[in-house]
Formats: sequence, C-alpha cells, structure tokens
Amino acid sequence: MFQFTPPLPKAMSERIGLLGGTFDRLHVGHHRLIEEVAARCDNLEIHVTSDSMASAKGNQVQSYDQRFESLSTFIEQTGVQASVHMLDDPFGPAPHREDCVVIGCTSETLDGCERINEMRLEAALKPLEIVVVAHFIDEAGEILSSSRIRSGIVSPSGTLWIQASDFDTVRYMPAVLDEELKQPLGTLHKGPEDNPSIALESALSTVKDKSMIIAVGDVTVLSLEESGHIPRVAVIDGCTKRQEWSPSSRITLDESKRFHAVNPAGTLTRSMYEACRDAMHWDGPTVIDVEGEEDLSPIPLILICPLGTVIMYGQPGEGIVVRRVDLAAKSRARRFLDAFQSTESK
Repeated sequence: MFQFTPPLPKAMSERIGLLGGTFDRLHVGHHRLIEEVAARCDNLEIHVTSDSMASAKGNQVQSYDQRFESLSTFIEQTGVQASVHMLDDPFGPAPHREDCVVIGCTSETLDGCERINEMRLEAALKPLEIVVVAHFIDEAGEILSSSRIRSGIVSPSGTLWIQASDFDTVRYMPAVLDEELKQPLGTLHKGPEDNPSIALESALSTVKDKSMIIAVGDVTVLSLEESGHIPRVAVIDGCTKRQEWSPSSRITLDESKRFHAVNPAGTLTRSMYEACRDAMHWDGPTVIDVEGEEDLSPIPLILICPLGTVIMYGQPGEGIVVRRVDLAAKSRARRFLDAFQSTESK
C-alpha cells in the first residue's frame, strides 16, 4: 500500500554550509570564497575569529567588530544567503553540528577541514562536503592575502599600490593639486614655529608604536632626534620653506642607513621612488638625503609602507601633521600620483 511521506520542514531540509576564518581587510579573494561556498548550500554560516584568536596575526588585524561589519555589508550588498558568527576555537561548531552538510576552504586550510571530518566520523556523524575554492591571484602574480594588504603591497582588489613602472618618466605635480596638497593630510598638532617641541610632544602622544614613524622635513627630523626618538625613515633636504636651514647640520642619526635621492622641486623621480623603496625595505632606521626637495616624498612613502605606519611632517607656520597610514590614505596617495603629469604630457 502506498504510504504518503510529508515533506520535511524547511528548516530541516535546508543545506547549511560553514565557513571559518579571520576575514581581515575583506578582499576579492574573500568575496570569491564566500560566493562559491554559498552557491553550494541554502544558507552559509560565516564564523569569524574572535579578537583573542586574531591577535596571533599581529596588531594590525582589524577588530572583530570591524570585520563583522565588513562581512555584513558585503552580504547585504550582494544578497548572499549568509550570516556572521563569532569563532572562539580553531574548529568551531563543525565537528558536532548535525544540521550542516558543506564546509568551505582554500588549499591552505584544506587539512583543517579534513581533520574536522575525521572528528565527525569519530562522533558517528556524516562527513561534510568540502568545497575547495581557488585563491585569487593579485597583480604581482602572488596569492592575494590579508597579510599582503596589511604589508602595504596590494589593495583589497589585488592591484599594486605602486611599482617601478610608475616612474618610467619624471612625474610633475599639476597646478590643480597645489591647494589640495597644502592642506594637512592628517591631524594637525599646533605649536609655535620657533619651538617645534610643543607640537611634537602633542603629536607623539598620539603614536603608540614610535618605531614606525616616517619623518619628513629637517625641522621634524631634528626635533624627533633631539627628543630621543629615531624615526624609521627620515627624509631631509637641508632646507625649510625652500631656504637653507643651518640647524640641519645638527641632524646626525649616526646609526641610520643612508640613501640618496635626486628630486627637483615639484617632481617625483625614479631616484626618489627607489630611495623610498630601499629605505622601507632596510631592516632598521634609515635616512633619505634628498638633492632637491622632499616635500612630495610622503606620496610614494605612503604607497610603499605597511598599514599602521605613521607619517609625520611639518606644516609651515602651524605645527606638525600626523597621519596613520590606512587604506584611505593609500587610496588618496594613489589618486595624487595618478594626477601627476609625465614628462611627455607636461
């Protein structure tokens, strides 16, 4: 006799998927991972490492709240059927959840998924279907990763922030940027021009990791040195307000590796780019001695340096500007560089 079997309730028939990770600096590789795993299930649970777990990757990892917000925004904008949860241990709920059928990973985390399935078999549960998603390859031909973004090399879309080919010709600052570049690129700490230590003291009070200061300008560099702080990179040209400044002779920085750049006023040259690149790659404090003018050096320096680096420079007649480098700072510096005119178009 035919026996009617009613359909399972929706909650029981859904294919639920799991995905775990840090998801710091959400990037296009994360987007691909989420979308491909979500396509294999009805609802995807994204389990994001807690602050205590993420701290093992360094102090530049975003907070849980920031990572949660980025993921929630992405889910809302794309319409992916997913939810975000906190992950407090390496395996999360995957080894014991009876209602899950899919788990996502990359080749790097495949071993962890296979271990989860071993644990499920030990608990008499069905193994999860493992969906392995290919890595996204960035503009440099490397695997796009949060660590490469934190190191300042690439953007979340996988493009290089700066490269040598940007300086195949001398870049000239267009007049249209003149007023914008005169505005502080960060927080201005005010102080009298004849006593820069006042502004410097205020500026330093906002910097936690003083080993990551890039100081641009003779006045700022000398003030830091005389206060007992040696910048990670010091950029000097012997002048202030485009006039020779005799106190520059007091700058010693004897323990710093020195690089030389030729950079005429209003330009960015390959020489300046290479000096900034080599100074940032050197393992220890460095000085860039500029033959010409150093005013525009923050642009390549911001594009080269890791996130979290602090750029510090003087604002003539007002004080010292402090800018902590984040993705917004890099995007702005890239916009400035793209607006520069090349030798041919000048």
